[in-house]
Amino acid sequence: MLYAKGTNVRIVTPPLIVEEGDSFTKDALDRKGYGEALRNLVASSSDALVISLDGKWGEGKTTFVKMWQGLLSESNIPNLYIDAFANDYVDDAFITVASAITNYAENNIIKDHREKLAELKEKSKRVGGQLLSWSARIGVKAATLGIIKDSDIEELKDIKGDLSKTASDLVGGFVEERIAAHSNDVALIKSFRGLLSELPSKLQNEGGKPLVIIIDELDRCKPTFAVEIVEKIKHLFSVENVVFLLVMNKAQLEESIKCVYGQNIDAHTYLQKFVNIEAKLPKHTGERYTNDLSKYTNRLLQLHEMQTWGDDRNIVDCTEPLANHFNLSLRQLEKVFTNLALFYGASTENHLRLVPIVVFLAIVKVVDPSLFDDLLHGRTSYTDVIGKLKLQNFNEESSSNRKIYWLMQWVRYGLLSEKEFAELPEEDEIKKFGQSLWKYSVSRERLIPIFSQQLSMFVVR
Repeated sequence: MLYAKGTNVRIVTPPLIVEEGDSFTKDALDRKGYGEALRNLVASSSDALVISLDGKWGEGKTTFVKMWQGLLSESNIPNLYIDAFANDYVDDAFITVASAITNYAENNIIKDHREKLAELKEKSKRVGGQLLSWSARIGVKAATLGIIKDSDIEELKDIKGDLSKTASDLVGGFVEERIAAHSNDVALIKSFRGLLSELPSKLQNEGGKPLVIIIDELDRCKPTFAVEIVEKIKHLFSVENVVFLLVMNKAQLEESIKCVYGQNIDAHTYLQKFVNIEAKLPKHTGERYTNDLSKYTNRLLQLHEMQTWGDDRNIVDCTEPLANHFNLSLRQLEKVFTNLALFYGASTENHLRLVPIVVFLAIVKVVDPSLFDDLLHGRTSYTDVIGKLKLQNFNEESSSNRKIYWLMQWVRYGLLSEKEFAELPEEDEIKKFGQSLWKYSVSRERLIPIFSQQLSMFVVR
């Protein structure tokens, strides 16, 4: 940890710890209302629901669902959480979900219904064993062949003939075996699904509430596991009285589908086959006091506990409009403040601090590292910078525009060449900027390199 003038500086953003059963008590982004609406939806339905919750990387999806899980518990709705990424080393997604459900039931089932739990465990074991047997025979795709409808039998017979011609006798024999055993397989899966549908009524709750299963971190899994877990949920676990909430970056999961089934597949349409309802993590982008990035900017300034020697308001006024312009994720904004904490943690009160330039560079370092490197080494111009970052059309018409306009005047002051600066009319406001720098004995053209160098001493991961 770095120290500044006797004050402990939090370099890394302190993680938000959501305790088990804790609801939205630490809700800095006012998402409780959305959580309540989602809770009401699942509580009022007995359907076999699979809901997707879409949010980009770094937007706080896990924090939201952890808080939402607390809200469910407060409402006596049985629920469990599965971190898919932590389990993607497992060969079969069925095992991950089935074991989580049976473990939860072990701790929450009514004592008089423990025989039902034993039966569910036995059926889970048999279904899982059958799936592993299929996969061991001809690979992971074999598991899909086991989950077929009666109407698909004729098609499977055709597949058997084709496979016998093009693949090994083992594959052809396997498909023939699957056809012969089809009715037994269907009965086994039907029995398993029936027991799972009954499970919520056997749990310790007020009754009539569905079991909610949250599957998080799907977009971080290896593609094969992410796709398999979505498919298995729909085919094997999606039953009445059980609700799945699949937490994902939808665009990333669609890329995983393409990785598994080829770039020509319509991944969007394919994913819709497995999801009943699509939801999106809310991100408020309206006025300043209801804007997520503005609220989180102020929160991060408090959390990092930086000694800024009176720069707090200036830091917020510079960060807020740029964060909204670049539509930063919450994770990106955290990295910006880690950069600022490093800068202030390594400074003293008498050091030169031009907040507009420092904040601008801290944000560019996060959103465009290659441009930051060009600024560090003096390889770019003001015209190129504002063009690349789409900052060339800001004026003084609105509050946010005025802040970006004022901030970019300092960047312009530091980036103009000697010739460009000399040719400016005398009434240009940046002609007078140098008056505030006389005591630091630093030339105008050295400002960007100096602050870039200070911000490049440490790399934020």
